[in-house]
Amino acid sequence: MSRKRRILIMLVVLILSMGVLTACQSEPPVAPADNPQESDEVISPKAIDGDITVGVSINALDAINNRQVFEMMQKKVADAGYECIATNANGTAVQQSTDIENLVQQGCNVIVVLNGDTDGLTNAVKEAADKGVHVISVESGYIPGISAYFAKNDFALGAAMYMMLAGEMGYEGEIIATGHNDHPAIRARVNIQEAMLKEYTKIKLVNRVTTGYPGTTELAYNGVESALQQNPDVKSIWCTFDLEAIGAAQACEALGKKDIKIVGADGEIDVLRMIKDEKYIVATSVADLEATTDDVIDTIAALGHGEDVKMFHEMPFIMITKDNVDEWIERTENYLKNK
Repeated sequence: MSRKRRILIMLVVLILSMGVLTACQSEPPVAPADNPQESDEVISPKAIDGDITVGVSINALDAINNRQVFEMMQKKVADAGYECIATNANGTAVQQSTDIENLVQQGCNVIVVLNGDTDGLTNAVKEAADKGVHVISVESGYIPGISAYFAKNDFALGAAMYMMLAGEMGYEGEIIATGHNDHPAIRARVNIQEAMLKEYTKIKLVNRVTTGYPGTTELAYNGVESALQQNPDVKSIWCTFDLEAIGAAQACEALGKKDIKIVGADGEIDVLRMIKDEKYIVATSVADLEATTDDVIDTIAALGHGEDVKMFHEMPFIMITKDNVDEWIERTENYLKNK
């Protein structure tokens, strides 16, 4: 083979190789199939044939926001003209999984899962989705097979909660943290606790109190009381939600620890009153449940018509401090009076 011919062949190979490389580089990356979709991604469902029957499954009703969204969801489902079947698992993930299976058996073609445990419901949701049932997760985390996912940005909420307490402490001193691993929102807030402790190294975690359900407030009380007896210089207690914050405040009261600052989430009336009285708890938060529920109803309608549905829906939340607590006390007391 002549020298010119060899050079020509080498040039052709080089050009082809560059073309293949460019094509590979321009190909968009493929996301793993089991990852949650981005907020601008949609699913294109098959329209529901016949009437829509909506199952509403909740994990527990202890927290006030759980009770509110459970009642509101049932009312708005009925007002939209859909048949509604509701279940309460009383805080047991296994029972909620069974409830979902039963709702499918009762003919529900849409199921709204409220405040569930992501891991504990995976199989039940998959089985429902495999049978053509649309499952909507509301504060239950991303579960493979769901048609839409509603949640607060609990990483942002946790950052707001704990930055507030870190500032109150001057970014140094001893703290107690509470939390558990049985719910995605709580796990997210615990992860934020850990991240902030890595950043603000002068804040020292002296005890982590593991809570759970049922008996959250009692678990928090017992754990915090013991931790405070061993660590008398604690400045603040980083709770993940109000039922923990109430137990922590009760422990502070029992031990006469009047200067400790606590934060929670959910808007329990006892917490709101302590914020107003500047007693232990400095802040809590509430989600915009009305807007969220309306969005869920719109999503059910879209699923029924086979329209494109956005996967992720962020639930807006509002921080409640002494500055705006009076409004929320009035709202909450009116809600409780009408029960």
